Amino acid sequence: MANHDKLKTRLFEIIDSCFFNKNGKRKYSYLVIIHPKIYFVNYRSDSTLKYSKVEIKNVLEFLIDNIFVVFGNQVFQQSVGVPMGTNCVHLLTYLFVYSYEAEIIPKRLREKRKFLAVDFNSTFRYIDDVLSINDNNFHSYVESIYPCELEIKHTPESSTSASYFNILLKVDIKGKLTTQLYDKRYDFSFSVVNFPYLCSNIPLSPVNGFYISQLIRYAKVRSVNNQFLNRGKLLRNKLMVQGFQQSRLKSAFRKLYGRDNDLVRQYNLSLGQMLSDVFHTDCYSVLGTLILTTENFVYLIKI
Repeated sequence: MANHDKLKTRLFEIIDSCFFNKNGKRKYSYLVIIHPKIYFVNYRSDSTLKYSKVEIKNVLEFLIDNIFVVFGNQVFQQSVGVPMGTNCVHLLTYLFVYSYEAEIIPKRLREKRKFLAVDFNSTFRYIDDVLSINDNNFHSYVESIYPCELEIKHTPESSTSASYFNILLKVDIKGKLTTQLYDKRYDFSFSVVNFPYLCSNIPLSPVNGFYISQLIRYAKVRSVNNQFLNRGKLLRNKLMVQGFQQSRLKSAFRKLYGRDNDLVRQYNLSLGQMLSDVFHTDCYSVLGTLILTTENFVYLIKI
């Protein structure tokens, strides 16, 4: 992550662009925050929850300049980056990296290289993970886009496969893209503790809600039914070892089937069939695939 001076400079430039046009003429005077609405106003507002450009900068500067870490009996002031876990850290990271990405398209257009700008249409980023599809030249521009503080790693599994979050992307011999559910924790030779134990004295209601959220995540990959059911079975087996009650998990599954039926009806299976499969004692899993079409493959980097 960048030092705080560079971080603030980049963020302040974004703030300026929100309040002023490119010609320097004021576009807005205040940002008004009245939950759930957030909007800009041109001149004045009677709201007491309005913030000028200067006020927003001052708040942001105070936040960044007053990050302290306690280690033993010593207190350290952080001068590079922002600590993980801070409520706004994701937003600050997004905006900092975006400030560099936002420069690349106008630059290509000024250079009369519109065709290169179009190539970025299928490039996506989530915090520090970038996925670029069908852009054979992307690797040539990565280091010129992002600042030197960001370490760039090329991380596909092979020339025809790459994982991006919970999806494993593969190109078959016919040039078609297949997708599978993927969790890197299953690649380790040891069991990774990533779900709560009920013996930890935590409330049951949020935990069962967490189980439903995991099933929703599996279903949203839009995989075929054996992918969804086998992952559901693996999750059920893991949670049972960690003290969960099968009756409560079944109840949560029924709630998912009724409340989020638009996600699970794609599998054309009844609730009874799903319950029988997921809550069967056999934990063997064979992941299925979903066929999509694409011309080239994926370039995946970690920044």
